[in-house]
Amino acid sequence: MRFGCDIGGALHHPGPQKESARSDLSVILPIYNERENLSPLLAEIDEALSGAGLNYEIIAVDDGSTDGSTAVLKQLCEKNPRVRVVLFRRNAGQTAAFDAGFRYATGRLVVTMDSDRQNDPHDIPRMIEMLQEGHYDLISGWRKKRKDGAVLRRLPSLIANWVIRRVTKTKIHDLGCSLKVYRREITDELRLYGEMHRFIAPLAEGIGAKVGEFVVNHRAREAGTSKYGIARTFKVVLDLITVWFLRSYQTKPIYVFGGAGASMLGVGFLLSLYTVWEKLTLDIYVHRNPLFSVAIMLTLIGFQFLGMGIISEIIVRTYFESQDKRIYSVAELIGFEAQPLGGSMAKTKTG
Repeated sequence: MRFGCDIGGALHHPGPQKESARSDLSVILPIYNERENLSPLLAEIDEALSGAGLNYEIIAVDDGSTDGSTAVLKQLCEKNPRVRVVLFRRNAGQTAAFDAGFRYATGRLVVTMDSDRQNDPHDIPRMIEMLQEGHYDLISGWRKKRKDGAVLRRLPSLIANWVIRRVTKTKIHDLGCSLKVYRREITDELRLYGEMHRFIAPLAEGIGAKVGEFVVNHRAREAGTSKYGIARTFKVVLDLITVWFLRSYQTKPIYVFGGAGASMLGVGFLLSLYTVWEKLTLDIYVHRNPLFSVAIMLTLIGFQFLGMGIISEIIVRTYFESQDKRIYSVAELIGFEAQPLGGSMAKTKTG
């Protein structure tokens, strides 16, 4: 693992950090073409966190920037020993940047925030206080008064948040806000793909985390250009289907595919009986009855869905057992001398 001013390509993940090497806080910044915002942002972070007496590090993940952000990061890294840089070989997206930051962070608490300076670093100490006082595992920012365009940013965000809340049953209002504070145990468990950074709160709730919400100060962009567009709404819809499936049926896919297959088989069987009744009572020949073709099609599709369910069950078992993963998350161990189970949220208390 290379930290400090030795900038690596994030092609591997470091092993677990020693407890003594950990800082109080790791701030993860996904960066894509934000050259003009980097220096003032880091100065704001230093003002907010140093003033609160926090020992922190900044994990700057350069997501394939092409505007000179990498050169600025190198200069900032040389001047500020708190800055560590993870340099991607190509643009991989904000979700990948967050996931890489989680893997390289050493802090007991982890903060994620955008690098466009619209998130206010001075909210971080108050969010940490809320996390600790309320015994939360994650505090999510709520941009109650957004300073974005109404049509291209706020309206699509309102619609997306409403749909996500309906599907995932989360109570978080602003799922797209990047400013969040996590306990390290949560980020160690999270694995993000696609555009999943929008679903961090529901995913954390899915592993049993206690999630709170904090109204943050949202500011207008002063420099650079926004990387968001209306096209991302369609990606959110597709990822939402994935999150719904993972939260509800990751370890029991046969319930989805088997349920659909059984329903189609049932409807196909009833239609077959109906066509027989029509032949016996109304003298309608089967080969002239379109309902019989529909019954055959539904029966065949039903068997296919049942087969997909069985195959999915085999894949799920292979996935968990081959990697020694568990389908549960341990919050705490009491009275055990052994170390917590690997990959769990466990904290150990010995009697």
